[in-house]
Amino acid sequence: MKKGWSLFLILVCCILALAGCSQQEEENEDEYTIYYVNMEETKLVESSYVPVSETFDGIMEELQQQLQEPPAGVSSALTGDVKIQGYQRGIDALRVDFSSEYYDLTNTEEVLLRAAAVKTFVQVPGVIKVMITVEGEQLTDLDGQPVPGMDGDSFIDTREGGINSYQDASLSLYFARKDGQELKREMRSIHYSSNMILSRVVVEQLIAGPQGRELSPVLAENTEIENIHIQDGICTVYFSEAANQAPAESQVSAEAALYAIVNSICDTCDDIQGVRIVVDSGAIDTFRDQVDLDQTFAMNRAVIQGSGSSEMESNASPETAPDSEGEGQGLSESAQEVQETQSQS
Repeated sequence: MKKGWSLFLILVCCILALAGCSQQEEENEDEYTIYYVNMEETKLVESSYVPVSETFDGIMEELQQQLQEPPAGVSSALTGDVKIQGYQRGIDALRVDFSSEYYDLTNTEEVLLRAAAVKTFVQVPGVIKVMITVEGEQLTDLDGQPVPGMDGDSFIDTREGGINSYQDASLSLYFARKDGQELKREMRSIHYSSNMILSRVVVEQLIAGPQGRELSPVLAENTEIENIHIQDGICTVYFSEAANQAPAESQVSAEAALYAIVNSICDTCDDIQGVRIVVDSGAIDTFRDQVDLDQTFAMNRAVIQGSGSSEMESNASPETAPDSEGEGQGLSESAQEVQETQSQS
């Protein structure tokens, strides 16, 4: 009898423990991240919050209040007299309207407020993008063009590295078609810190993968950028060993993957005419066992869908970039550039 009673108690404890875990998981699902600004006003910091309300309007009201009332040790991104005057819910987008004081913000203050608001509100169920208006008028960029809806991925390096100033960029990213032989361009608008070099932003976005379902990634998601160096119009990208492995379940050829990197950098960065690729600090001299890496690569339009040719251009193509460091230079010399003062990490 005592043995049976003990087993019963153990069973009850297990059920209660499982129920507790289930309840904790459910509570974690309702947890939101509110974004504030550090006291130096250089980057975003996070704080957890669980809304009481279960309705859309109720959650929005609570999140707005949290943004305005930061915990100790951090500041609200709503600096000065800037206020959120209201919002309008669309099918999958949220229009957030700020007061006219928004235009008085410095460049840094604006990007931090934009990022904090967007990254906070896109967590609300049904919100995919956030569009900003000021006094009912859609926000525009320096060229007078309307700023499109933004999501959390629209902001690069606003939390980890901090910012000195804020720049917009339209990236021309090339990913593989399903056959793995041709590339297709995917345009992506992002907002990034001036602390970062644009070519690094491009490669990071390539590693993140395509947004279109009809496209395939060209780099494994565990690929790391060890360094990037730019000199005389030539960008040298130093990859970890993972770059030499094709992404899982991908049919992308070695040539297509390599030129996805080259084309994306050259098409986006006006000051770059050629790209050199170094894998595993130069220990690997052939990209995925097919392409010799001891050369400088240039934009290759023959591999792009609709170019009229699906064949790769040869290394002797007129578009092959001049080697700024001299003909026949090996990877070992190229790898030494990482020590120079212009090196970007």
